[in-house]
Amino acid sequence: MNMKKLFLICLCFTVALAGYCQKTDVTSLEISADLGNESYQDRAKKYQNSYKLNDNGELEITSYLQVGDTKEAMYNNLINWIVSSCTEAATAIIYENEDEGRITTRCYFGKIANDGKSRPKEWVDIRPILSVEVQDKEAMMKFILPNFEVMQKSDDSSTRGFMGNTTGFCFTGDETPKEVQVWPISLCYPYNENCKYTKTTCYMAYVHAIECYKILKQQVLNAGYKSTRNKKKS
Repeated sequence: MNMKKLFLICLCFTVALAGYCQKTDVTSLEISADLGNESYQDRAKKYQNSYKLNDNGELEITSYLQVGDTKEAMYNNLINWIVSSCTEAATAIIYENEDEGRITTRCYFGKIANDGKSRPKEWVDIRPILSVEVQDKEAMMKFILPNFEVMQKSDDSSTRGFMGNTTGFCFTGDETPKEVQVWPISLCYPYNENCKYTKTTCYMAYVHAIECYKILKQQVLNAGYKSTRNKKKS
């Protein structure tokens, strides 16, 4: 990798964290979830009735959105948003086709959950797939989450290496390191009562993952209503 490319990757990473980390750290997601008198287990059970697993055992949520712009404008807005919030643009975008109006990309939300009870402490990252198909004035969005990535630490320290388990949101590619422990959604609470993983961590991670989905949904809507965009000249 040459120095120019490394600089651009680092710049994208910095912009992404600066723009989104306040919205997706544990404290912010706790506020967003607004549990009131509910426990995380209560909320997770409620969400389980609305959000189902697909045939591959992944959490898959589909939303149909009304947006305020043309297919071409919406597509360009989404590409600009993704590229400006990337760490590895070359591999972050899994699929894109302007004629179809379809974009599929990998996302990263770091440190979305820590129940405060597990010993050693368990920090949870998620790496969902975001797929958006746009048409004039409307869009179909899919959020697919196969698992939780979990790091266990004996203290509150959470920064490791270039990316792994860092607070914040970005679009990320294959080069980003992954946590050693992978907990499949289908084997975690609330979908599996015989779960072998930490119950409280599972419930918090699940509820906060739904909040991350809501954040992505709002960002897609925001992109659909942008009036300015940058388009490459032909």
